[in-house]
Amino acid sequence: MSQPKSILALCRHAPYGNALAREGLEAVLASAAMDQIPDVLFINDGVFQLLEQDPKAIGEKNLRRNLQALPMFGVETLYVCHRSLKERGLAPEQLNIAGAELKLLEDTGTFIGNFDQVLSF
Repeated sequence: MSQPKSILALCRHAPYGNALAREGLEAVLASAAMDQIPDVLFINDGVFQLLEQDPKAIGEKNLRRNLQALPMFGVETLYVCHRSLKERGLAPEQLNIAGAELKLLEDTGTFIGNFDQVLSF
């Protein structure tokens, strides 16, 4: 019997402006619902997804509910690229997802290289 493949979801895009951020989180939730719990890394503009959001002014649905659902589906650790935070002037203290542990990564290349499959959103 073969080993299950490890899966990483890369969340690389800002939460609004296109559907990639929402589609990525929905793919993670769907995978987790089928007992294929991926790890999730927020990198580049994807780190903006982890900030408090109020998208009503631009007529968008809030992604916060999707993020807060991740721990309920077994995605309890969210990885965050520390360099991406610094480049965007964000501090780790600004990020908070109830029920999830946020782990900052310094070497995302090595981290990504440890997975069998990488999904990029």
